[in-house]
Amino acid sequence: MTGIDFTERWLPTYIRRDLTVLFCGINPGRVSATAGYHYANPANLFWRGLHQGGLTPRQLAPVETAMLLDYNYGITDLVSRPTRSSVDLREEDFALGSEQFVAMVQTYRPRVICFNGITAFRQASGQKKGSVTLGLQPERYFATEDWAGSYVFVIPSTSGANASFTREERLAMFGELSQFLKEKNWHPLHPPQQA
Repeated sequence: MTGIDFTERWLPTYIRRDLTVLFCGINPGRVSATAGYHYANPANLFWRGLHQGGLTPRQLAPVETAMLLDYNYGITDLVSRPTRSSVDLREEDFALGSEQFVAMVQTYRPRVICFNGITAFRQASGQKKGSVTLGLQPERYFATEDWAGSYVFVIPSTSGANASFTREERLAMFGELSQFLKEKNWHPLHPPQQA
């Protein structure tokens, strides 16, 4: 008996209205698509980063992806089609994915969109050239109709294949996101103090 080809196993999006953070990766890789869970590759730092950055009280396992909603977080991918590598994606994948992602954001209106990877952000925002600064993006993104008033935050890709940033640099960005949520009184593990 032959198994199902991983390219035919698309991952679910976990979303609802008014989430604190909607995490958006570029697309599912082979390991995640085969497992059926986001960031299932043990070399990926996503789940570790959430915990070490103070965004979850413990390190969730990929099989617990749905539990992100318990913390008012959602998760999706810019492109739904799984590939061995994001370099296998085509321009039409990005065009369709970006259109669908903008519609999702306008419908569900998360407070913060956190792009897991500069490429995901570039493709979704149409910013093909120029440097991208990590972290909170300029107000011009917040003000655009496409992002429906959501703040935009960019972290380096948590993929084990990302050689552009050290492990420490990638993990540290989760702490910066956590700090931003605290400053806004939106952090699910640190409710606002009553005066």
